[in-house]
Amino acid sequence: MPACPACAGTRVRTGPASGATGRQITACRDCGVHYWADHEAAERQEAIELQTELTAEGYSDWVDIKREQAGPEAWREAISWIRGALPRTADAPVIYDVGAGDGHFLSLARDEGGFAVTGNEIAKGAVELAKERYDVDLDLGVLEDLGHVEDVDAATLWCVLAHVPDGDQLLTEVRTMLRPGGVLFLQTPHWTAADEAALRVKNLTGGRVAKVPDRRIAQHHWILHTRRSITAQLHRLGFVDVVAEPRLRYTLTSRAYFASMNPPQWTIGPASWLLDKAVASRLAPRIVLDVRARKG
Repeated sequence: MPACPACAGTRVRTGPASGATGRQITACRDCGVHYWADHEAAERQEAIELQTELTAEGYSDWVDIKREQAGPEAWREAISWIRGALPRTADAPVIYDVGAGDGHFLSLARDEGGFAVTGNEIAKGAVELAKERYDVDLDLGVLEDLGHVEDVDAATLWCVLAHVPDGDQLLTEVRTMLRPGGVLFLQTPHWTAADEAALRVKNLTGGRVAKVPDRRIAQHHWILHTRRSITAQLHRLGFVDVVAEPRLRYTLTSRAYFASMNPPQWTIGPASWLLDKAVASRLAPRIVLDVRARKG
């Protein structure tokens, strides 16, 4: 029997294929996690390869379609929590941001939080952009090749876990790099009640109506966690004091989000206006989880 990638249970069930993409979504009945049944499919591997080839200009274009308020507001909350969770020392504590993008978060941690900062990226263009924009030095490559062992006080992962092929491996590497008592803060996509409703429609129609599930579980996010699932995974891998909180945080602009679904062009403007209104009123689904934990 296949095992759940979060809780390692075997009560998993795979639904019908999407009529548009052929993707099948598997759900764990124990922890509620949902994931792409074949997340190592060729189309996903090709998408990852394209990401590694992004130039600094291409990566800059990607950063520019993010919501301005979704980053700094959330980043400052994380920096404040990390500061409070670590003991006071004479030396500046070290934050390592896994998948650090253009280095903007690390620049805030350095300039406003007083941290020593570092991180990594798999795209050479992102490493170049972080140095150019914020004078932040990043490692180029994946953690397993970088050899960090108990040399950082805190690790952060901003929407990284859903991108990697093996979440257990990444989180184990993060635990290895943390010093005893070090802390982890991660943000990851959240499986919501709205996702559950959309999946039921997909299942009832035999995969014919699947646009929302196809957008939520795709090349960029192969797994969507619940509070139970991410807590179970972190406990299983040796983390303690795990707290997972659903948050109303949309990192892409509404226009970019809807455009990624390839709808009729005339619908993008009205749909993005409605989503902006929902986000502003705090009625939109809480599509990410903020997760805090400590190395056990």
